[in-house]
Amino acid sequence: MLLKLVLDTNTLVSAFFWEGNEAELFRKIEQGKANLYITIEILKEVEAVTKRPKFNEVMMKANLTQDQIMQKIVSFSHLVIAPKLDIKVCRDEKDDKFLECAESAKADYVVSGDEDLLSLKKYKEIPIVRAWKVLQLLE
Repeated sequence: MLLKLVLDTNTLVSAFFWEGNEAELFRKIEQGKANLYITIEILKEVEAVTKRPKFNEVMMKANLTQDQIMQKIVSFSHLVIAPKLDIKVCRDEKDDKFLECAESAKADYVVSGDEDLLSLKKYKEIPIVRAWKVLQLLE
């Protein structure tokens, strides 16, 4: 049974622009070693973040366009039509969408580098961990 993962925006963006655990985890998803779950809200946030001027040069260096990034995420994801669970547990309410996606998808893990999310340690029975932790499980 493949792991069901929800990656937060920072993890997704890092996977495309910097070599590291996040990029390695996304490669594992591309290789079919884990399943990625997203919502429209998560996609909208990734799109907004990658439109920031500071990413223009990074995208050029990576030889990627925003459309290519979005298309790659969508092509390797399972879209969750998240019911309005109205979860309000994160200090930053914009992070609640990752927990809503995880609960709706019955995810095994939420993957994040965000200290606000990580400080929760888990939501219900879903652990919130860094990318390296999931990579260890996939070895």
